[in-house]
Amino acid sequence: MRLKWILLGVATLVLVVSASVAVASHVPQVDPATVPPGFLVTHNNVSSFEVAPLARAIKNHRADVFVWHLRATPNQALGWHTHPGPAIVTIAQGTFAYQHQVGHECVTTWYTAGTGFMDPGFGHVHRGIAGPQGAEVYTTFVLPTGTENQTIPKPAPDACS
Repeated sequence: MRLKWILLGVATLVLVVSASVAVASHVPQVDPATVPPGFLVTHNNVSSFEVAPLARAIKNHRADVFVWHLRATPNQALGWHTHPGPAIVTIAQGTFAYQHQVGHECVTTWYTAGTGFMDPGFGHVHRGIAGPQGAEVYTTFVLPTGTENQTIPKPAPDACS
């Protein structure tokens, strides 16, 4: 009887992992013909820019790159999460907050259109929050080649709970 439960558990795990890989391997992409040509954002002043997370994500001169356009409604908060590599965030319109734990404090930094920041990824838990007018945000993820997901949900850090 115990062997039956073990085999059932292994079969379930294989099914869940297979389904996760199948779903994660295809990320919907916007048809390039629907996006007007030109720069989507330019000359944004990105703070907290560090080279080390980029170097960690790039192996053998290769990386996976995702570019995501977020249209956030007023005061919309994203769930707490991390990334398997750095994320460069640029705010095109509105205001957008970056909230994370620093030491034993929950820190919220607001960014306006024309500015941005870099999240180092690799387990750094954070979330974004749109301002009262909403926000248009572009995020460029630089991830180790073969990464299955660009965002990994996590619980809120202790100081931010």
